[in-house]
Amino acid sequence: MTAGGAARRAGAVRKVGALRRGLRRSWPARWWARQSLRARLTLLSTALFTFAVATGAILLLVLQRYALTRVLDSSAQRTASDIARQIEEHPSLRNLPPTSGGVSSVQVVDAAGRVIAWTPSADHLTPVLDPEQLREARAGQRFDITNQAGSGRLRVLAKRAGTKTVLVATDLSRVDDSQRILTRAALIGSPFAVLLMGLATYIVVALTLRSVAALRHGAADITAAGLADQRLPVPDARDEIHRLAVTLNAMLDRIDSATARQRTFVGDAAHELRSPLASLRVQLEVAQRLGPETDWNAIVDDVMVDVDRLDRLVGDLLALARMDEARELRREPVRVDELLDRVVSGYAHARVPVTVTEPSEPSREIVLQGDPDGLHRVIVNLVDNAVRYARSEVRVELRRGRLAGRPIVRLTVTDDGPGIAPAERERVFDRFYRIEESRARESGGTGLGLPIVRDLVRAHGGSVRLTDRPGGQPGLQALVVLPLEPPTTPA
Repeated sequence: MTAGGAARRAGAVRKVGALRRGLRRSWPARWWARQSLRARLTLLSTALFTFAVATGAILLLVLQRYALTRVLDSSAQRTASDIARQIEEHPSLRNLPPTSGGVSSVQVVDAAGRVIAWTPSADHLTPVLDPEQLREARAGQRFDITNQAGSGRLRVLAKRAGTKTVLVATDLSRVDDSQRILTRAALIGSPFAVLLMGLATYIVVALTLRSVAALRHGAADITAAGLADQRLPVPDARDEIHRLAVTLNAMLDRIDSATARQRTFVGDAAHELRSPLASLRVQLEVAQRLGPETDWNAIVDDVMVDVDRLDRLVGDLLALARMDEARELRREPVRVDELLDRVVSGYAHARVPVTVTEPSEPSREIVLQGDPDGLHRVIVNLVDNAVRYARSEVRVELRRGRLAGRPIVRLTVTDDGPGIAPAERERVFDRFYRIEESRARESGGTGLGLPIVRDLVRAHGGSVRLTDRPGGQPGLQALVVLPLEPPTTPA
């Protein structure tokens, strides 16, 4: 494209943009946007009703005239047929009998256009149609003409009777009177109907929007005072406003619950972070007071313990934050058996031995679709927890199985520690919950290991629970069930 063409195109684009902005800023659009919803609905419905009334009135007038005219034409056609039959039977007939059925007058003209027969009310000298109209009437055309006396309008049709033509004229005054009456009724009644419709619409919309106003006031109160013990009012009518209020209240319940969980989580995290930080501060203050006599090796060892606690706590908090923000779990083929062997090999120098129990069936590779980092963290957290409380050993087993007809893999981590009372086994999956807080802190636990395991396992479509050690011996067993096929996400 040449430079001139590009400039012209840019100018056209600017003009179109300016035109659109002008249309957006036009006075009717601005005025309409400033009106309330009640006023807009009332104006729109009243305008539509006015259009419907006007259209209906016009259509009624047209149909009424058409129907009345057809009745007159039908009566005139019958009269013309009767007169034509009489003329054919009595060619010399001059005086025709009086008409009825709305017919005003009848004339019979010959081929030259002269009147040769007539009814008492008809002119016996001049035909009602001129020669041009007479030719068209013989071809089937109907004419609406003014009465020769000027007192009204006539509708004329023709019927051939050999070389003669029967002209039948019917009075249109009754049709015109009916049209006039109906037009006046429409002109007088339509404004009242439109006014009544506008008033009724305004009242109905006002009553309907009363629930919306209540929702708005309720939302304002919640904005000012908070979600605690406050919800939007639910109207009694089982309509769309009722369903909207119920849906919004359910959303507010979820927001309130999430906010409460967030406040609890933040408070617990702050509390957990304060303990190692306070310990670090005390140790450093003591070392500062002792001065040159400080045993810095012992201080560093103690400080490193608290630093390790802080590092684990921060790492667990970040893991939970990532899981809360993640919308979709990363999935790829994972060799769980190899992952387990790799994790267990890292506990060669743990305080108690960690061994993998071989399943009774022949060993085969176990592959599932999942997040390798997440599954690695599940195994590490369970083994860490077992090693922390075990007395002499930790055993890990991985085997295939079926549940409800679907292939699964079962991971069990068993220790011979003190175990957990059945009443506490669900609560340990709550964040920052500890059974023996002082003992957990001494052992380095953060209270987030099992909650992270639960969230990761659920994200993979599985479940985790704590049971007694098999065989009735003291200890605890963590059982993780994971589907070998990825869970189906509902649409």
